[in-house]
Amino acid sequence: MKSNRGLSDEQIFILSCIYVSILSLSLIGSFSVVVVSILKRRHLNEQAKPLLQLALADFLASLVLMITTIINLLYDTFTSNENMCTYGLTLSLAFYCISFLLVIIYACESAHAFQGWREKPVQEAFETQLAQLSSRRRRFCLTYVIAWFVPIIGYFIYIYTFHYMEATLTPANTPTLTPYSRGPTARFCSSCLLFLHLSNDSCITVDPGHADSIRIFPLSSVLMVIIVCTVVYWKLESSYRNYRNTSMITVTQRHSGGIWSSARYMILVIIFCWAPALVLICLSFAQLNIKNLFPLYVTQALSVSLQGFLNSIVYAWRRRNFRDAVLGERLPLMAYSNRPFFDQSLNEPS
Repeated sequence: MKSNRGLSDEQIFILSCIYVSILSLSLIGSFSVVVVSILKRRHLNEQAKPLLQLALADFLASLVLMITTIINLLYDTFTSNENMCTYGLTLSLAFYCISFLLVIIYACESAHAFQGWREKPVQEAFETQLAQLSSRRRRFCLTYVIAWFVPIIGYFIYIYTFHYMEATLTPANTPTLTPYSRGPTARFCSSCLLFLHLSNDSCITVDPGHADSIRIFPLSSVLMVIIVCTVVYWKLESSYRNYRNTSMITVTQRHSGGIWSSARYMILVIIFCWAPALVLICLSFAQLNIKNLFPLYVTQALSVSLQGFLNSIVYAWRRRNFRDAVLGERLPLMAYSNRPFFDQSLNEPS
């Protein structure tokens, strides 16, 4: 059973299986970081806070997206799941936005730790680090609260205005169509797949304003995190080069690749995971036939689903100081004996 413009039932089933299987990796990877960050928080000290929140955001985004996608595999069970799609897909995008904001906060904390540490001798910097720790905790706690609440508030505003516009545009005496009354496009129209209904096809039930927000929101979020992190890490690399030949950096602290060699993986994760989705969003303005975009949908399903898994590797398990703390090879009181975590995590071989 195939639709005129949409994907076939077999293609929707394939995409659903890809999402569920690959999202399982992200759930395992992010959940492992969450559990380890909680159990080993004494050894991880300050690094547990950003890692825990980033892994939690990735875990929730993957979990919500997986639950929403499973609806496609249980199609016969749900007679009407359009509201479930709206709730689930937009909530997953909200959690992905939280993950983006936490990545930016991580980059800014790295810059603060590196620049503050390098501007003073080691012992003086260590004492200053301890003295300023309390104020930094309060400041960054507020930043984390904003990073979590702004996307969630935006999600509720979207849902509220969506239902308001739906009630305004739909006459009260218009009968509600079930997926079984839509003919050959039933399965396609009621599918809960990310960015599937961006084009203005016959299945669109969202007003143009909300449809455009689903395009603009991920596009602007991804571009923002890429640009900000690139600028921050590039400035850090420039600062590192300025101090590299000074006495402030000992031989054991030097890393031949510099900061950029480690930071680039953090940026590449975002580019790799969201480049296919950005291409789909851009192509949606051209009103192309969705059938011709199926390979791109497959690529996007694979890449987006891997974000939680790749973040857990790049930000946690690839870092030697994280592995040492997890394995108990570093005492809690030794966390600040040499360098702050953010500096160390960017400036050491893995």
